[in-house]
Amino acid sequence: MTDLPSVSFVVLTLNNKKTIKNCIESIVSQNYPSFETLVIDGGSNDGTKEIVEQYKDLNVKLHEFKGYGIGKSRQIGLDLSKGEICAFIDSDCELPDCFWTRKMIEPFLESKNVAGTWVLGAYKKEYPSIARYSILQHPYRRKGVSKFIGSENYLAIGTGHTLLKRNAIIDVGGFPDLKAKEDVDLTYRIVKAGYVLVHVEDCEVYHLHATTFRGFMKKYERDINAGLDGNKGDDRGSSSAISFLVSNSFIYPTGLALYGIIKDRDLAWFWHPLVCSAKLAIVARSFLKLKLINSKKNSQFH
Repeated sequence: MTDLPSVSFVVLTLNNKKTIKNCIESIVSQNYPSFETLVIDGGSNDGTKEIVEQYKDLNVKLHEFKGYGIGKSRQIGLDLSKGEICAFIDSDCELPDCFWTRKMIEPFLESKNVAGTWVLGAYKKEYPSIARYSILQHPYRRKGVSKFIGSENYLAIGTGHTLLKRNAIIDVGGFPDLKAKEDVDLTYRIVKAGYVLVHVEDCEVYHLHATTFRGFMKKYERDINAGLDGNKGDDRGSSSAISFLVSNSFIYPTGLALYGIIKDRDLAWFWHPLVCSAKLAIVARSFLKLKLINSKKNSQFH
């Protein structure tokens, strides 16, 4: 395989001391001819930056930008990068082998219309049960996804472990300055512009998404609040309220948990009923908070 495009790995981090070492180690060990690694740090104070600095001789560059949202930080990473392809990797992710980048690049070489490649997250057996559950419960893993994603069959694709053409990102205006769902907003605009995103089925990335129940639900609440603020990645709308209530009520989640335990042979599915109950509480609280805010705004005009 010749004429491989240059790749810039962009890693966003903030106080990720426990995971950043494995993340960087897996990147610098890639068997790929031309790549750089940029770590965009949001102001870590737990020793994360010191760990990153240990790899400066391996073309790992640390850039600190305090106080920026995730959308702005991703854009900064893009602006600082030099590669033809930007590989966005979350700091709690770990590439599984040294040939991962080569596999992810192959679809770009097959068609100029391919603007990105992406994979689903995976877990290691030693991960905490809530971390394994966060991977197992993902709807794309349970229902399956098409290999080619375009404007006609778009589904929300983030950039936790995604490669995107630099020119394609620039063509659609780059990352929006959002607190969450900035990546979904971008990938939606990319496919709307006529590009295709490819799901690389024989690849995966270990993703230690959350190590505690509280951390898992905190991320969910962040995404819910971002959605209520109008930060949506596509115009298809969300699931109906009735569908959401049914899928998160006690009976259905319990049945799905039992099915998951049998199918995946992993007791991590026992988290499912508790997580669904917490989701209902978070959504209800967020909607009430939004209504109170809107009510105060309306009262100011009367």
